[in-house]
Amino acid sequence: MRIYVGTSGWYYSWNPRLTLDWYLKYSGLNTIELNASFYKFPFPNQVKSWANKTARINPEMRWSIKVNRFITHVFKFSERAFETWNKFQRLFKPLEKYIDFYLFQLPPYLSPQYFDKIQRFYYKINLHEKFALEWRNMDWFKDKWIKWAKELKLTLVSIDSPQHLTKIFNVNGIIYLRLHGRTEWYSHNYTVDELEDIAEKILSLNPSKIYVYLNNDHYMRENALTLLKLLRK
Repeated sequence: MRIYVGTSGWYYSWNPRLTLDWYLKYSGLNTIELNASFYKFPFPNQVKSWANKTARINPEMRWSIKVNRFITHVFKFSERAFETWNKFQRLFKPLEKYIDFYLFQLPPYLSPQYFDKIQRFYYKINLHEKFALEWRNMDWFKDKWIKWAKELKLTLVSIDSPQHLTKIFNVNGIIYLRLHGRTEWYSHNYTVDELEDIAEKILSLNPSKIYVYLNNDHYMRENALTLLKLLRK
């Protein structure tokens, strides 16, 4: 069983230098989820710099890249989304050997009515398990769509948040879990009991690979280190 725990970004108060260098050297974590790419395309020299730093400082670090919102929220997996995706993926080519996932977060208004568009897009870009799909509309959380995700062999993202019940999916041997906070988005400090419960649920599903990302700002690293320790027991 391979276990990866990290945070959704590195530019936070717990990072004394606010740099990727510090995260790679001193965070004690072994994966990173890039969220800034959702809001805007990074510059090519930034991506090359991230790749060079990963190779030099911590080549064991694994990355997940959140796909730009124009693909998921604006063009909604249409032909224009595919064109945007091609530009996006080319941009990340220098980092590709360290990337385990591209995270496609759906907006709440994208219901299962869009499943055919998502499916066509999925087959077209040929990512297989590197295609990580995060639902935000509750209509997706049904056995029918979980089965659909398994048949496609994509990676289905599990969510822990105030608006979503914590249901952990083991789809084709991979668990990808994002912890956004329980009492409120992005600022909940997970207790040891809560993290123990999460770890137990994950391990009971016996996946071959585990990826967990903390997305609760100030408490990210502290909670991530605790969870990593619990999962490695």
